Amino acid sequence: MDFDDYLRDQATKFRQLADKADDKFIKQELLELAVVCEEVANHIEDRLTAG
Repeated sequence: MDFDDYLRDQATKFRQLADKADDKFIKQELLELAVVCEEVANHIEDRLTAG
């Protein structure tokens, strides 16, 4: 598994945990982590395809 795929998998897990979270703060933090994982995965993928 490539690192960008791993990060996308983690983003999915963070979103699933956010769906189950009762605390609004925790839910927001998990969703923000998912966004960061997606952004980094996209950046990695862009660099791989550009080079």
